[in-house]
Amino acid sequence: MIPPTHPRYRSLLERERVVEGVRDGYVALQGLIAHGRGECFDYLIGEATQPFAERAIEAAAAALLTAKHPVISVNG
Repeated sequence: MIPPTHPRYRSLLERERVVEGVRDGYVALQGLIAHGRGECFDYLIGEATQPFAERAIEAAAAALLTAKHPVISVNG
């Protein structure tokens, strides 16, 4: 069990879910690799969401909320 106070708590829980998905056959092994790549960038930028990324997230959410036929495509 990972203590909730661990600095990587959320990411480690997410990684475990991806591992379970690989084990159960509904996530490709590449999904685990993609998650690790994201963690690597978190370490490089100090585990902080950069302001430009927050603006991009808000813009994407606004586009989804206002779209007539919203689509989410998942990669990785």
